[in-house]
Amino acid sequence: MENRKTVGLSLGAGASRGFAHIGVLKTFIKHGIPIDIITGTSMGALVAGLYAAGNDIGYIEDLANNISMSKIMDFSIKDGGFLKGKRAEELLRAITGNKSIEQLKIPFSCAAISLSTGKVRHFDRGGLCEAIRASISMPGIFAPYRIGDDLYIDGGPVARLPFKKTREMGAEVLIGVDVAWRGQTSKTSDNPNPISVLQSAINFAAWEITQLEEQEADVMITPDVYDINPFSPKECEKCIRIGEETAEKAVDRIKELIRG
Repeated sequence: MENRKTVGLSLGAGASRGFAHIGVLKTFIKHGIPIDIITGTSMGALVAGLYAAGNDIGYIEDLANNISMSKIMDFSIKDGGFLKGKRAEELLRAITGNKSIEQLKIPFSCAAISLSTGKVRHFDRGGLCEAIRASISMPGIFAPYRIGDDLYIDGGPVARLPFKKTREMGAEVLIGVDVAWRGQTSKTSDNPNPISVLQSAINFAAWEITQLEEQEADVMITPDVYDINPFSPKECEKCIRIGEETAEKAVDRIKELIRG
């Protein structure tokens, strides 16, 4: 595409539901839709980071389909989360090639929240592994992650999709992919547990913010994956397929916007 507009893609939080982001990327590649800037939060940060690092989408899909939860399980009761996150960090370091954000093939940023200030930090330089680990630190699941003098948690509660940052990085056509709760009837009340209740509370608050901020986006892609367990990778293939199918519906509109 000659004389086209700059495309920014923002991938949202959503735990295992975020595998749908892989399907969206597959569809973009299939139709030759360029990605000039990519940002993300939580699972969106992971998928965005792996893609920005130059990994083939087939490799990312295989990795998602074959991930073993035992590789990241390091239980803790004193670090601020059920999982210490050390094993997850080691895995991240291996699959990102221990690259810095400055080395990535596509401009990248991801969002995390500072525990000391409550403000969002957008990581657009420094270690890729460290930035992603901060962004995936889901409250109650992963222990907060220390970078410098601060501790960080998942950016999802405040910056589920980092739209403003993506626009600031130069996106003329801004595409958001949201896989989290968007007002559907919640099933948490059917069989509540402490984690599901905590995550529901976070989702409710995040949705209020997201509704306002997504007005910044030119195109919203919203794979319907809410019925999928966000803490189980077993339905990875289903999430990817739904991501592909949903993105297909937006292809013509995106191409039209890019041509401007």
